Amino acid sequence: MQTFPTHPHDWALWLFEKLERLEHFGDYWQGGLPEEYDFQAVAEALPEQLRGPCNADRRTIEFYPGSVGVFDSITDLVLGQHRRRAPELFTVRELAYTHGRTEPIPEIVKQYLGAVRLWQLFDSSADHGSGQAFSLYFIKSFEAKTELRCEYTATDLRPLAGLEEFAQNYFESDHHRDQKRTIIRNALLEIFKGKPVVRFSDVLQEFADLAERVRSAYTLYTTDFSFEKLRSEVDKQNLEDMLRLNKTFSDIQNQLLAIPAAMLLVGASIKANSLTANLATLVGVTIFVWIMYKLIRNQFESVTAINDEVLFRQLKVQQQPDEISQKLLERFTKLATRVADQKSVLSRIRVAVTLVWFITVLIVVYTEWPDASTNLLGQILDGVKAIWIWGQQHLLRSELPSTS
Repeated sequence: MQTFPTHPHDWALWLFEKLERLEHFGDYWQGGLPEEYDFQAVAEALPEQLRGPCNADRRTIEFYPGSVGVFDSITDLVLGQHRRRAPELFTVRELAYTHGRTEPIPEIVKQYLGAVRLWQLFDSSADHGSGQAFSLYFIKSFEAKTELRCEYTATDLRPLAGLEEFAQNYFESDHHRDQKRTIIRNALLEIFKGKPVVRFSDVLQEFADLAERVRSAYTLYTTDFSFEKLRSEVDKQNLEDMLRLNKTFSDIQNQLLAIPAAMLLVGASIKANSLTANLATLVGVTIFVWIMYKLIRNQFESVTAINDEVLFRQLKVQQQPDEISQKLLERFTKLATRVADQKSVLSRIRVAVTLVWFITVLIVVYTEWPDASTNLLGQILDGVKAIWIWGQQHLLRSELPSTS
């Protein structure tokens, strides 16, 4: 007595194994049953959803393996309704894989199961068309809406890293369910803005971006923030810092007016054969320079403190999700430029103050001891020239190729 399979899926595998001269015609196969089997018994035992026309004279059997979950390739599997829902039991013959029976799972099958899982997640979150619909609709407003069509092929499959965690956190968790649904819809509409119809293959391509946008938006929601609010706070603090930087210069602008006045005073006060008055002028200028140095250092410290605060705020922004931090960090550029300019201005003012004192000393020395000052000035110039020549020679040697 011949024993036949009892499950329709196993019947399809049995036919592939036993039939001879197998031929493939679209969605069905045909083959000849060997003489050792009772043709009438096999034809009658075939499950109805699998069986096609059977010719006893030629002993040929037509059958539809796809109807019972047996596919020749992954391409045949990813067709029709199987794009939306995977069969509970299926076999991909080219991979020699039967789902639930064979280990390990081939990577391409994992990708297929991930795509089906993601579609079902969207199915549960769509605003319209849920169930077994071929299209899902996500609607924010009359202008902002999109139709997601379940269109993809085996070549569109790809790894969906973190899919299970993403599903559990944002689709299946009951916590903030409505808010998460809104966040998912908004992320989908943002990625495909201006596209009224989106193929599911495009979603598979952009899954990483979609997941990151959802995580970022939900992080902001749970911390009671929105991007607009965060940007407003950054702009407000940047404006305050800009005003504080401007104040560091305005605080000493009256003292800066004393720099040209000091030079006029030196020119008017220093006279020949009046050593006491000239020394008094020099002492006065020295005190002025010392005070200015103190003021400039204080302003440097103020600018540095403001810059430290700005860097600290930038660090806090960098800790936000990348999608948010990248948009906000560029708003610090103008402030960073202003800090650099302010430090540059203060450095130039310090140089100017130093020149006032140095020129005053030279004038006093030249007025009281003209011969000595001439020799001193010449020595200074000779020293500067020697330093310059040494620097040029050192630079030239450093640029020559090594002979070792």
